[in-house]
Amino acid sequence: MSAAAFDALRPPPGCAYRDLFSARLRPDVARWATGHGLALHALKQLQRSRGGRSEKFLFGLGDGYAVESVLIRRRDGFTACVSSQVGCAFSCRFCASGQAGLKRNLTAAEIVEQVVHLGPRVNRIVFMGIGEPLNNYDNVLGAIRLLRDRRGLGFPTTGITLSTIGIPKALRRLREEHLGINLTISLHATTQAVRDRLIPGAARHDIGEVVTRALSWADRHRRKVTFVYLVLPGVNDSVADAQRLVSMFADKPARINLMRWNPVDAIKLRRTEDRMLSFFRHRLDRAGIPVVVRDTQGSDIDAACGQLWLRDLGGNRASDR
Repeated sequence: MSAAAFDALRPPPGCAYRDLFSARLRPDVARWATGHGLALHALKQLQRSRGGRSEKFLFGLGDGYAVESVLIRRRDGFTACVSSQVGCAFSCRFCASGQAGLKRNLTAAEIVEQVVHLGPRVNRIVFMGIGEPLNNYDNVLGAIRLLRDRRGLGFPTTGITLSTIGIPKALRRLREEHLGINLTISLHATTQAVRDRLIPGAARHDIGEVVTRALSWADRHRRKVTFVYLVLPGVNDSVADAQRLVSMFADKPARINLMRWNPVDAIKLRRTEDRMLSFFRHRLDRAGIPVVVRDTQGSDIDAACGQLWLRDLGGNRASDR
């Protein structure tokens, strides 16, 4: 709910818009919301799993499905990794989230409520949970606007990262938005053929156009765009791949995150060795391209990148039905 819609409903005395974003609603606010047919707390926490530096939350939805979110502890705060859809349509070979397909979009309220449940310690938000954010464009952008509203949570957009496979039409729209968010593109290939195999649902998106649109966003907003490259043995780790990455991003407003695959049940891929990650990092660094090697947190509780499953209210994987 926007601040304007809140004002139009004549809230009870002493109730501020910010009160709607509390994990525990005041009784008078709850009664007022119920009287107006508002489901302010539509998500129900079903499970909570603690790992080394991560906690995974399973939130139940009213239609029988459940989505997972992750809270990640950092040295300077906490990151909320939130979901944007119930399932995913793009069927990435390395990811669990799309194994059951796409069921529906999450609403802006359901996205924001994940952040509310993860607590007030959150100072970064990443759209890297279940779903493709740009395939739910209006609700994701609506959630970002709700999160940044100064009368509500007042969350700075500079602390929000949108991670996407890169839908060209949506990237073109995003370029024109007046939002100072961070953009991450899941690239994972340097040729169309390999990307089509790794991300079958994005086969109609030309890899060159994805890169061009993302770099255009970077130029427009005067920010670097991050390209994530999951190094997979025998798939995209050749010397030619490394050279193509250099050619694509040398002297461009871009940085590269090299990643190692997090194992997922029933998906037969191999994890790359340190020497190959070092080789790619050396080639990119030598070309003057900012590059880091990232090992994501949460693998001890199946909460790392690519390991979140779409589930039902019993916590069962939807793909197992």
